[in-house]
Amino acid sequence: MQPDSAGEQSVSLLMDDLVDDPWRVTHGFTPEVQRCSDKLFCAASDERRGDILSEWLAQHQPCIFGKMAARKGGVEFCFLTDDDLLGSDLPVQRKILSCRRAWRETALRGERSAFVIVALSERITVALPNLAAKRLALKLASLYLCAQVQPDEVKQDALFLEAAGFRRRWRVGVNYFSSHGDGRWWKDHRIPGGMAFSMNSVGHMALCQRAIKKYDDSDPRGLLWALQVAMQLIDDTTPGISGRNTRLFELSEVAATLRCPFSPPPRNLQTKNFCVYEGQYHTDVTVPSEYFDPCIERPASLGLRTDLDLTYLHNDAPDNPDYREIGAGVDTEN
Repeated sequence: MQPDSAGEQSVSLLMDDLVDDPWRVTHGFTPEVQRCSDKLFCAASDERRGDILSEWLAQHQPCIFGKMAARKGGVEFCFLTDDDLLGSDLPVQRKILSCRRAWRETALRGERSAFVIVALSERITVALPNLAAKRLALKLASLYLCAQVQPDEVKQDALFLEAAGFRRRWRVGVNYFSSHGDGRWWKDHRIPGGMAFSMNSVGHMALCQRAIKKYDDSDPRGLLWALQVAMQLIDDTTPGISGRNTRLFELSEVAATLRCPFSPPPRNLQTKNFCVYEGQYHTDVTVPSEYFDPCIERPASLGLRTDLDLTYLHNDAPDNPDYREIGAGVDTEN
């Protein structure tokens, strides 16, 4: 059995291992993905590519936070074209890390909470989502994080915000997206033009949003706003070929373990569980193995559901470090 890890293979060699997806040849892409991909491949500059992809994300990205960031120019992009991907690894890594520095500098000023790395390639776009594609994704993630990434790990970056009187740090998830998801059960993680990694700090965005809008004083960091938006997003996902990938539990299904953070709760969320929700995949995993199975419908072997956490946005308890490190942020002098 071949190992998942790309090992010492270069990006260019891993690109050579990709094979065309026979299902894609006969079924193609949805019109919005195809149109955006065509525009991205024809664009003459990264600035133009950023405008094109921001427009797509603002309309078609399922995540409301991602849509908001795209609409407000709040996404820093790093585009790796075939010229980059078919060269040596060191320039690829340098480009990624240069764009990452730009993202963190704008985040420090409260301008951008999101960073998207896109391996923009027609070869990747039409490739079969198999072991070869997984190895390429793992390699790109490893170059970004400067550490070897394994399948099904939760990997994170860090983001800072500096304002009058404080400096704060958040842990930021690293999530995989790909054109291969278009038409497959995991379509919530599709993106035009190839494969990508998306980093978006909800806690950073919430605090920046509060800085430019007026919120209730009981929500000093904007996290209840973020919780409400997240719950509405989860409860309103469009069903895919294997049904909805996320949904809110009713309180009668899974009892809430904490007092309701809303006072009063929004009408459409009054009966919903605010601690856990249901997912057909784990939203925190960086390179999920299930995305590299060519199956169109969700395999029954993956099980029925995963319980996912919402308390990082409202439960400031000593045994819940995610609230401080992902939601509220950690005050730091460094």
